[in-house]
Amino acid sequence: MSSKAEPVRAVSPDSWALNQVRERRFLLDRCDAWLFEEMKPFVGERVLEVGCGYGNLTQHLLSREVVVGIDLSSESIAIFRERFPDHPHIHAFVYDITDPQVLELASWGFDTAIALNVLEHIEQEEKALEHIAGLLRPGGRLIAIVPALPALFGSMDRAIGHYRRYTARTLRERLEQAGFSILLLRYYNFLGTFGWWLNGRLLHHSVPPAGQLRLFNRLVPLVRAVERLVPPPIGLSLLAVAQIGWFLSEIPSPPLSR
Repeated sequence: MSSKAEPVRAVSPDSWALNQVRERRFLLDRCDAWLFEEMKPFVGERVLEVGCGYGNLTQHLLSREVVVGIDLSSESIAIFRERFPDHPHIHAFVYDITDPQVLELASWGFDTAIALNVLEHIEQEEKALEHIAGLLRPGGRLIAIVPALPALFGSMDRAIGHYRRYTARTLRERLEQAGFSILLLRYYNFLGTFGWWLNGRLLHHSVPPAGQLRLFNRLVPLVRAVERLVPPPIGLSLLAVAQIGWFLSEIPSPPLSR
């Protein structure tokens, strides 16, 4: 099997679709809380959010020592800053993670980097991972969530600028090539695969319908409970936790999932 996660596709993101996805993310507050609970054991005190958007995840990180969000969009960074005016330890800057200039942020001493649905938007994925590794101090961890299953690639992926969807194998390969060791790698949200296939492959929508998102948000507690009992063999997304090098940090590690 090729080491490529998905053949690179020429994509031209639809600005309307991107804005709709950012706004409709607010309909998934239970889903975001679920994701954060999955990440929480690995999150340190000095956190870099790559592709922070409007700060949906940041609201779960307010107790951390320092949080720095970066994003390509100056509009997103402006909204991010407006949401956290009373938190002097929360910062946001316009940066391109593939630009070497981003490495000037290494002086913040990050022990954790989070990339929530970001890597699939980056054509120069290898450069992005190289820079994330360079921004982490020894033993630092990357928590990445990416869309899974190349067979689901469809109209919604194209509309919001995805270059690829991943398998567990290809994501592992990309992370290891960048110098990371894998602590946790698993699929989640099996139910969501049906909605993505229906909307993106069959109905050719640009974004998930708001009504479906609200319904899924209500079902999150049930989906979460089922997947804790029976880890799904596939899912809409992949969660990876990877550590730079083999240095053992003090952040606790759940058992490795392959």
